[in-house]
Amino acid sequence: MRKKNSMTEATISCKVSLGMFSNERGVLVELPDGRKISAIVDKRHVIVDEDPKPGAEVEGRVKVSVVEPRKDSIIVDLPQPGLAEGPRLKVPKTFLR
Repeated sequence: MRKKNSMTEATISCKVSLGMFSNERGVLVELPDGRKISAIVDKRHVIVDEDPKPGAEVEGRVKVSVVEPRKDSIIVDLPQPGLAEGPRLKVPKTFLR
C-alpha cells in the first residue's frame, strides 16, 4: 500500500476484460459473499501481466483507495463506481496488496 495525498492506495484481485474504448478496462471483483461487482475503469488503474483478448478475461489487480480499516475487513473505493453499485466496497483485509 502507498499513500496518495491523504488516502492510501492499494490493489485488489479482479478479472479484467477490454472496455468499449482502448483506454478502458472492465473489472470484475468477486467478493467472499458471492457478489460480483463490475466496473469500467481507465486502464491506468488496472495491473495485468498481459492485455485481455477481445471477449476474454485475464487475472489482474485494480487500484483502490483505502477509506476505512476495520477489524477483519477494510472499506475501499474503486476508481469508478460499479455498474450496479457505487464505488465503495467492503473487502477482507486479505484482498489488499
